Amino acid sequence: MFNIGELKDVCEIHKIVKSANRLGIKSTDTQKLYTLRCKIKYQSSNEYISSNRENATKTVIFLLFTRRSIYLDNIVIYKNEKYDIKHINPYGTTGWVELTCEVRK
Repeated sequence: MFNIGELKDVCEIHKIVKSANRLGIKSTDTQKLYTLRCKIKYQSSNEYISSNRENATKTVIFLLFTRRSIYLDNIVIYKNEKYDIKHINPYGTTGWVELTCEVRK
């Protein structure tokens, strides 16, 4: 299936935490959940051009091995750039997960 040695990059899974201070001012912060090894695949230029969208965004696919729970509400941070998770595709019950993400605005 996949070779565990291909996971050479490191990404972090964060969740968004909403809080309010004693004055009632609301703020959003990120809380780090996991640091995982991953393999990065970028969307090909043919797929990018044929998407026919006015607002085309950069799509990145992260291939990871984890048995932890990852949700669509979480965000991925890779090289100080934040990504929203759009799809979570598990590969059977072995722990391989493919995250399709877009750059967060």
